[in-house]
Amino acid sequence: MNNKEIEDLLISGRKGTAQVVHARELAAQIESFGYTDRSAREAGFPDIFSYAEHLFDCFQADPRPTARTARSLGRTALWAEIKCAMRKFSLSLAYAVPWMALLTLEYLRPDVLQVSPELGGALSLSLIASLTTSGGFIQMISRSGNFYYGLKEPVLARRTCMSLLNLGLTCSLLMAVLGMMLGFYFHLFTGNYLVLAAINYVALSLLWMFCAMLSVQGRGWCIPFVFLLSALAGGLIEILAHSGATILLMLWPLLAVLAALGFTLAGFHRAEKGHAGAAGSVRPRLGVLAISLVPFYLYGTVYFGFLFADRLAAGSAIPWVSGLSFGIDPAYKRGMDLVLLAFLVTAALAEYLGDSFLRFWHQLAAELPQSAGEQLIVRLRRRHWTTMLAIFTVFVMTALGAWLAFSRSGTLGSSPRLLQTAVLGGLGYLLLNMALLDTIILASVNANSLALVAVTVGLVVNVLTGYELSHLWGVQYAAAGLLAGSAVVLWKCHAAVRQILRSPDYHYSVS
Repeated sequence: MNNKEIEDLLISGRKGTAQVVHARELAAQIESFGYTDRSAREAGFPDIFSYAEHLFDCFQADPRPTARTARSLGRTALWAEIKCAMRKFSLSLAYAVPWMALLTLEYLRPDVLQVSPELGGALSLSLIASLTTSGGFIQMISRSGNFYYGLKEPVLARRTCMSLLNLGLTCSLLMAVLGMMLGFYFHLFTGNYLVLAAINYVALSLLWMFCAMLSVQGRGWCIPFVFLLSALAGGLIEILAHSGATILLMLWPLLAVLAALGFTLAGFHRAEKGHAGAAGSVRPRLGVLAISLVPFYLYGTVYFGFLFADRLAAGSAIPWVSGLSFGIDPAYKRGMDLVLLAFLVTAALAEYLGDSFLRFWHQLAAELPQSAGEQLIVRLRRRHWTTMLAIFTVFVMTALGAWLAFSRSGTLGSSPRLLQTAVLGGLGYLLLNMALLDTIILASVNANSLALVAVTVGLVVNVLTGYELSHLWGVQYAAAGLLAGSAVVLWKCHAAVRQILRSPDYHYSVS
């Protein structure tokens, strides 16, 4: 064994572990790599222990391996950080990219996807309903899938995720039937539009759940391709069949579901290669699984309901002389879509910064002595404040950049209602982005109930404020409900996090 091999051996044995402090510890590492007394005698030493003492003396005398180890560990840590950021950014940016493309098409070519106001209202309502009712299943799929993939149990991950998908599909079908019955009873839309809205609702619900599975598999980068392939296929069908915008809007979710299904099955198959022995793994009992996942279902449902409650209020505030029972004002939709893009981009940052804050917390807890509790509190509060400032800065820059980019279309500045909507909605999404960081921290210390209560109270404030103001002063003030509700969520979550950071060592120990 030459010096290069010795150095590589010490570096490979040291990665992720404490520094070697004794020759016998080094002997144990050498034996773990398959070297024996015979190997030591071939190198000119009587046994492995004398060989280890010689290597240890060489290692102590030559500091270059330590420097090389530091550089190697630094590169490893940087690559791990990049992978973590890509994983956290993948899901939110996967939605932000197609949303940006759709928003660009809407501003630059508004006639491409133009449909009748009644059909537009029905499809908008089905989109909001699909995100709200599938939000809980998205959370359950994400939590259980990440758990089993973290345990290196891809078969259990597939079985659990598919079971939750089947449950979500069953609930979506029941909700679609119930929605059609209510629509007929209250005369919301004509029968053909109700049927189209129900089909769109079921397809979109399936699509969001498949996207959650792709994110769990670490294949969030596939989600933009799902949207892109389905859009290209729909455009090709429109060109060949000379169909209108209505057919294109109805085909796109169905084509996207097929594409997402293909990517999802391929991801499961790839993850299960080499895990044939895991086929006999047994899932936990249904009752245990339900108890552990129900809080996440409730949070996901309430959270997505909060995101789109203002649009429901705006849709209900449409003047009765229009002859529509539900329809979102075009200026309101454009203003909220613009700031929602900034929210999606910054939400990805909030997810990553939340994970980074927790890892920083764990690192401090491991490094600082137990007597340095005050120092731990001060450094965590400082890190929390700088993280909030980063979220604030990125959101403002993204929102202003989107406004400047789309203002070139000449439609943004022409409507004061659009400007009012964008300002109110932008402030609301900004506060909600900052609250998202606190909800991640609360979830990490097993305080999900506090986050759920905060979002539920905020949802009530959002609905009541948005409904009243949009009916009294104008549809653009439905965004004020989002602003008021987000302020409540941020206030309650921030108060809970500050209380936790007063005794971070205790909450770290129970998390």
